[in-house]
Amino acid sequence: MTATDAAPQHAESTGKRGILAALKGHVDLFLNAGSLMATTLLTSLFGFAYWWVAARLAPIEAVGQASAAVAAMTLVGTIGMFGMGTMLIAELPSISRGKWDLISTCLLTAGTAATVGGLVYVALAHLWIPSLQDALGGYAATVLLVVGIALNAMTLVLDEAMVGLLQGPLQLMRNAWFSVIKLVLLALVALLPGALTGGGILLTWVAGIVASTVILHRTLRKRGMIDSLRPRAGLLRGRGKKTFDHNLLNLATYLPRAALPLVVTAVLSAEANAAFYTAFMVLSFLAMVPGNVALTLFAVTAGDKAALRSKVRVGLLICLAIGLPASLVVFFLSDFIMSLFGSEYAETAGTALAILALTYIPFVFHHFFLAIARVQNKLRGAAIFAVFAGVAELLAAWWGGSQGDLNDLVTAVLVVMVIETVLVAPMVLKVVFAPVVDMSAVAEGVNVMSTTSLTLRERAWLPLEYIRTVGPLTGVNAERVRNALIGLHTADPTHRAVSRLDRNGSNWQHMDGASFHRYVHEAVTDLGPGPVDFDAMTRQLQSEPRRHHPVRILVGGGYFALKVSHAYGDAGPVNTLVHEIVQAAYEQRSARIAPSKRHRTALVKAWWKQFGLHPDRWKTGLSFARPPHPEEVPMRPWQDSLTVRTARSARVLGQMRAWRDEYAPGVTTSAITFAAFTAALIEMGYRPDLRGGTFLADARRYLDKGVSIDSNFCQGPFLTPPSLTDPMAIHKTLKAELATGRILTMMLLREGKIMLTGAPGMPDPYPTEVPIEPQPRLTFSNQGRHDMLGDLPWAVAPEGRVNQSVPTLNGPEGITLTTSEMNGVLHLEATFHATTYDPALIARALDVVCYDPAGLIMAHR
Repeated sequence: MTATDAAPQHAESTGKRGILAALKGHVDLFLNAGSLMATTLLTSLFGFAYWWVAARLAPIEAVGQASAAVAAMTLVGTIGMFGMGTMLIAELPSISRGKWDLISTCLLTAGTAATVGGLVYVALAHLWIPSLQDALGGYAATVLLVVGIALNAMTLVLDEAMVGLLQGPLQLMRNAWFSVIKLVLLALVALLPGALTGGGILLTWVAGIVASTVILHRTLRKRGMIDSLRPRAGLLRGRGKKTFDHNLLNLATYLPRAALPLVVTAVLSAEANAAFYTAFMVLSFLAMVPGNVALTLFAVTAGDKAALRSKVRVGLLICLAIGLPASLVVFFLSDFIMSLFGSEYAETAGTALAILALTYIPFVFHHFFLAIARVQNKLRGAAIFAVFAGVAELLAAWWGGSQGDLNDLVTAVLVVMVIETVLVAPMVLKVVFAPVVDMSAVAEGVNVMSTTSLTLRERAWLPLEYIRTVGPLTGVNAERVRNALIGLHTADPTHRAVSRLDRNGSNWQHMDGASFHRYVHEAVTDLGPGPVDFDAMTRQLQSEPRRHHPVRILVGGGYFALKVSHAYGDAGPVNTLVHEIVQAAYEQRSARIAPSKRHRTALVKAWWKQFGLHPDRWKTGLSFARPPHPEEVPMRPWQDSLTVRTARSARVLGQMRAWRDEYAPGVTTSAITFAAFTAALIEMGYRPDLRGGTFLADARRYLDKGVSIDSNFCQGPFLTPPSLTDPMAIHKTLKAELATGRILTMMLLREGKIMLTGAPGMPDPYPTEVPIEPQPRLTFSNQGRHDMLGDLPWAVAPEGRVNQSVPTLNGPEGITLTTSEMNGVLHLEATFHATTYDPALIARALDVVCYDPAGLIMAHR
């Protein structure tokens, strides 16, 4: 096994707490985006059924009149929203009380504005556009249309308010009821003689809005989610500019889409619009993916701009992976899809649907451009662009329809949308691919000559570090260590040990000579020749915040302490680094560390060899032991205070082997050490979690011969031996786990997630509470033999040598035991928080393990 920082693995052993905390933002994203997509999917499917029934049972003139009315409801209702919905998404998370007062105020404002807009629409239709006047129907149908416009605006705002409250499933419920109710009502109206007119179809739509809203209101009341419904105009004070900008952007986004059916009706006919609207409905089904992902992207990242890049990456992947194949299906099966509505529909709009399917990619980039503009608070500029783009689309549609038929109209719109994509795609791709500028390097006057991107494996370990402390040594001081590193930089300025670590951009930054000379004095601290406390050196490095150093060194009193980023490597590469720097300093020469080949595909090849060619192993390779969920227990305030206690023994390994040969043949000394330490904690009065522990394992055993990894290549599965105080149980469980090779799957899944979502440069903050009676969560790390360090310029015999390996992160209830052997001496380090456990008791437990491990084990058999 290998040594690593135990934080991620111990987070697992604390029972999913860390995982859920890390994924909380993604849960919000997936839950609300999923509910929005489900809403669009549901309404599209029921809408398909609705208009299919209408097309089969009603005259085409009635369908054309009703579809024009619904298009007007959508158009004017969207205008009537006046940006209230997106404003609520941005504002509701920051409001602690009176959320529903603001929501009701926005609903009333939107309803009023939409009513005025509906009356203006009716007036324009009567005065200037005869074809739209014919589509209005009689007086009752016109009044119903105005009412429907107001109600539609209010429910659109209400749905977006649900997203702002992170209650996306509730808007899904309302829309589900709306879809079912209007379809049922349409079927009932069809049974009445002469009732299936344009007005009759519109009535079922409006009635569905009212009924579904009543159901939502009752649900909210039942759950106690509505505190007050008092509209107050004063609540909008101070939010006017942002609301206006959101409204302008919303109008520019929705206007051309909602107005297109009206343009078709105006320049062609109501019959052509019936077919076009049906085809446009199919396109809307496709466009739901980028539209809903982009809206949720804004809702989730409005307060966390740092997450924008990773969220856009995931969103684009979802949109392209799901929507692009679907758009190709629509393109090739357009005639068949339209024929489902009737032969007239296929003849009129079959080709038009195929052309519309080509607008999917423009839709994706358009929606993401707008979402990024909202998050970056660039609403006004994006709105102005979207206004011109929307006007261009409508003018193109009018010109195309005037010059030809429906196919010419949609072709003209497609051309304009392609031009828009050419303009906005670079802005979207810049967020995804543009390198993150490390302003700290600029501020410190560092001249970065070039950069090398971190591999996925390096990025996975970027937040974590661990410390190696060795000594006492002779002939090693800070100046000699600096000179050794300067020599390494002169020979290879791109070597990772002499590069700068850009945590935000995930890069190795390679400096020029002058910058590195300044940098190395900061990276290597001289503690002087006097006596030093080597444990204090380790604790000092533990307490230092993570910065841009992949290698941070303290030298003094004959001791050498190195804190290294896990992005650089685990036990093997770090021992090589320690050996060469110390030896080079002693010999007063340049350090020489040959860079290994970066086998970026090593993990994939190893996994394929282990599982890809063996389907019978797939089930085992994908099944992981889950850490037990933490129980609800009384808590107390807590602050982190990471510390370390150490012990070593030159005789205990012999005792362990003698006991093993008699009682547990074949068991490793590391398993004996792990079991003895668990028993020692029990002897100290602690109650360690005996349900399992995290065991760090090296995955290099699965690589082909000749393939070396100079970075971190390990994983810490949570295992559940029958007994953590029985070495045989630990040995058999670990051996069985390693035989499966599923740690490769765990590593592959982690790298896949990082590829999609990015990796944090820093660990999550510690919690603020700990159980009143903490239960030690154990992590075990065996580094194996360190005999390669035996030829360092040691000042003492093996039994007096310090050889520490210590992580810099641990959970509040965690205790990480690190073990290693060097020249016949067992070295133990326990890392924990002094605010959780008594350092004296932990030190006593280590001493007992070094004194009588067999007695501890036998006492607990």
